[in-house]
Amino acid sequence: MNLFHLLIVMFVLIIPVTESGAAAEAEYQVKAAMLYNFAKFVEWPADSFGSDSRIIFCVAGKSPLNSTIQQMQGKQVKGRTVSIRQVSRPDEVAGCQVLFIPHSENIRLSAYLQQANHNVVLTVGDQERFTASGGMIGFYEEENKVRFEINLEAAQKRHLQISSHLLNLARRVR
Repeated sequence: MNLFHLLIVMFVLIIPVTESGAAAEAEYQVKAAMLYNFAKFVEWPADSFGSDSRIIFCVAGKSPLNSTIQQMQGKQVKGRTVSIRQVSRPDEVAGCQVLFIPHSENIRLSAYLQQANHNVVLTVGDQERFTASGGMIGFYEEENKVRFEINLEAAQKRHLQISSHLLNLARRVR
């Protein structure tokens, strides 16, 4: 099964999103897997990476995603080793290629997005209206499933190319 088919299967699976602890953990495992797979379908400009060939996934603030995303540490994305970093402040975004901004950081969302716009960072969040606020990929719940939408214009402004395969999987593209 190739990567594209695996990604489709992941998105088609019914993942209930409820308030129970086990379901919340499952929700963040799905989000972490999706975040990892998003990076496989995005092209960054060549000068976006350091000389050590790592791709750095950053998580802003405290989020249940912090523990689940650690499973990606050391994996490969397009020949680059994944490193995970937690950032506590918007000014720590430099060096990230992927930034997840959880809803708990909603009060600092615009500051994180502004810092990300000074760099070439794929921004992903789970706030309501994340993509309308300038974020690139936003998670949301629909029919008790984790879905995502893409703000293609925001990605293009930062010279990120999102694969047509990923665009086709998004429920909404702006």
